Amino acid sequence: MAQDKGQASAVHRQVSAAEAQVTKAISAKDSKSLSRIGSELGRIIEAALARRETGGEVSSCDMAAHSLAFVAVSAADGLISKGEARKLLLADASTAASDFQKDMQTCEKQAGKSSGSHTSIGKALRAL
Repeated sequence: MAQDKGQASAVHRQVSAAEAQVTKAISAKDSKSLSRIGSELGRIIEAALARRETGGEVSSCDMAAHSLAFVAVSAADGLISKGEARKLLLADASTAASDFQKDMQTCEKQAGKSSGSHTSIGKALRAL
């Protein structure tokens, strides 16, 4: 149990840092940074899948990493697209941002952290 909480706390730190980077990259319309952040979060997701395959648990912090990676990749693709494709990709990113907010609230409880609002990504996407 303590190991799970420690692991959730470590992932929480990584995802929180990535959240700030994603918000900044969306605001700057920096698709390259968003793609890079999505790839970095992919390592957390791969580790979670490997744990699940060996009978371990996937934490809500791992799920937050997944939803944030989806935001980053969808927003990156949306920023370089035009027309209807752009609208659809940015709508997908907004939906994932909502999922991220819920996942992070659960992650914070699991990691024993105080709750935050995690609305900055959604606000940055709406500003596009």
